[in-house]
Amino acid sequence: MKISEIIYREEYIFSEVDDELEFDSITTNAEEIHEGCVFIVPNSLKLTDKINFSSPPVAVICDANAKLPENFPAIRVMNPRLAMAKAYMRYANINFNKMKIIGVTGTNGKTSTAFFIKSVLSGCGIKVGFIGTGRIEIDGKIINEPYYSMTTPDPALLYPVLKKMELAGCEAVVMEVSSHALALDKVAPLIFDYGVFTNFSSEHTDFHGSNEEYFLAKNKLFSICRCGVFNIDDDQARRAYALCKTRKLSAGILWRGDVWAVNIENRGFDGISYIYHFNSFSFKMNLKVAGIYNAYNSMLAAAVCIDMGCRPCEVKRILGEIKGIAGRYEIINDDFSVIIDYAHTDSAFNNIMKELAAIKGDGTLTAVFGCGGERDREKRPRMARIAEKYADTVIVTTDNSRNESPKDIISDIIKGFEGGCYRVIEDRSEAIRTAVISAKTGDVVAIIGKGCEKYSIDKNGYYDFNEKEIVMSALKARKASKIICE
Repeated sequence: MKISEIIYREEYIFSEVDDELEFDSITTNAEEIHEGCVFIVPNSLKLTDKINFSSPPVAVICDANAKLPENFPAIRVMNPRLAMAKAYMRYANINFNKMKIIGVTGTNGKTSTAFFIKSVLSGCGIKVGFIGTGRIEIDGKIINEPYYSMTTPDPALLYPVLKKMELAGCEAVVMEVSSHALALDKVAPLIFDYGVFTNFSSEHTDFHGSNEEYFLAKNKLFSICRCGVFNIDDDQARRAYALCKTRKLSAGILWRGDVWAVNIENRGFDGISYIYHFNSFSFKMNLKVAGIYNAYNSMLAAAVCIDMGCRPCEVKRILGEIKGIAGRYEIINDDFSVIIDYAHTDSAFNNIMKELAAIKGDGTLTAVFGCGGERDREKRPRMARIAEKYADTVIVTTDNSRNESPKDIISDIIKGFEGGCYRVIEDRSEAIRTAVISAKTGDVVAIIGKGCEKYSIDKNGYYDFNEKEIVMSALKARKASKIICE
């Protein structure tokens, strides 16, 4: 392929490269530089010194400030991240006419909404590619590496994956679109057929700097989509709806949109139901998936699928057959209930704890949670206050500490407690076992933060960690101890 096929002349400031030169690959890793490749430097401030000076690439795409070896011919651009995304997309040579692309953004509910859309489209006979948090699928088959953990992949993975989906015959791609991906222009070259805005609350201020910048990043999706679908009960999603210049659909319960719901019934662990209205028809939606917020997630998903041409009766049937979503309000029933959920923002944590407190009945509610390292320190004490407000018993533990000290993270969390009714068990496995083995009949144990992740991350990197397996093992130990006591 020629240089001119991945970057156009009007897209760079100046170039030291003949754009008719051929190259054989693209890399952003300085250690992978070789003769024949194009090396892209997305951020010159982080330019590594591990450069192979003896094998110069065909070209280096970088900003004006990048300091390169003299024998590295440069193509200088204003926005190297945008240039990188376009280069990888063009190199992949994807035929987007073959696929509908649906992007879902929002602080919470991205995975559930995307899962609902994927399930309906698949159930209607459409071959679907799925790109979600820690999971990439083609027609239901997982294709990502075991420790893949991103919400939206970097361009070096995203565009080859989209090409694989095209070649596999996918007619639709459903993907979660994170604020990081939007801010860093990972998806900027794409045109989404549908963009969905679930909700908005404070998050990622460590990266974005402010909630306004966070919102503006989210809102980028609706400048690159053909149709926006918005939860207008959320203030910021409603703001994005007002700003949207393309075709748009609104969905609400408190506010009546193009799609609206009435007669909401929360059946606790048995699910939810409501009357769904869209255009000239309505039907009763019965969901087995618990969590009152899934009324919004399912409404948005149904709106997209029906607008794409799925029959309303099929949408109702398929959504009603979904029994649960792994790691999202996942229920494990014994003589008490264990809930595994991914909630790691304080708004999502508040939503699930408030709901569990309301439906626990005569039993007690135990919360097991921690906070991720190198992420949003400000939310840590807020999480403690939420746990203390709704739970009868609180166990503070670790959660993907990364390169930060688990003790420091826990110290930040416990500053939020106003009373002393909490325990600290740093080892998350032990914290889960303690909560499960200590539970009594009718209790609820909520294990919050990691969801369906099959790994944990600390200063030594990734390692296997499966909360559901730990819960099942603890249940066996609990039963064994009860038999011995009897």
